[in-house]
Amino acid sequence: MTYYFGFEPTEKLADMIFEAEHIISSGKDEPYYPLRNDIAQQIGRELIDNMLVNLINVIPDPERQEKMRGIVVKIEGATETMLNILLGKDKNKEVLPNFEYMKNETVFEDNAGNMRVGFKLNEATAKTILEGFDATTPDSVDKEKLVEALFAMNHAVVDHFITRFSETLPLGLIKRKSVPVAKAGINKALEVAINKLFPQLPNQSLNRLVNFYRPFIIEK
Repeated sequence: MTYYFGFEPTEKLADMIFEAEHIISSGKDEPYYPLRNDIAQQIGRELIDNMLVNLINVIPDPERQEKMRGIVVKIEGATETMLNILLGKDKNKEVLPNFEYMKNETVFEDNAGNMRVGFKLNEATAKTILEGFDATTPDSVDKEKLVEALFAMNHAVVDHFITRFSETLPLGLIKRKSVPVAKAGINKALEVAINKLFPQLPNQSLNRLVNFYRPFIIEK
């Protein structure tokens, strides 16, 4: 049994991915990096929208909603800054590994045949996530297990879309050293949200939280 994390891309992102596959498979003589850069930025925006921006509506308390918005703004800024630093005017042969990573490890079909942007979860991470979700019921919530599940999911997402993606980029030493710094900043903001906001929520809201995130975990 295999588990994946993935969100359904917007029509805009799906079209960009199809266009990239067409341009590369047809061997068109044009620069690849502009489309690669646009796709990476769009994935970043949609990932944040799916995992964080849309989550704000699940939080019932206006004060906590406002705190969450502040966290989201920090993560959006850190992500945009990082991508602007990492993504450059690379040669086509240097861009190809990025597209291969996207095609083979970042795009898949769910059980209904719909495109998802995401990745395969390792067995231990999937187990931690599912145990945390299953420990959240209308009658009781094991907050420790739920926090572990959210940490595991967020760390897997950041690792795939930042650490592993950056490994496919032709970066110099200075830019490559900036990756763990950016990753640490994003992880820190996510941990603040998990540690300070979510445990304070009542059980009903925590159940809504799990119901919000559960569709992102696909069993195949």
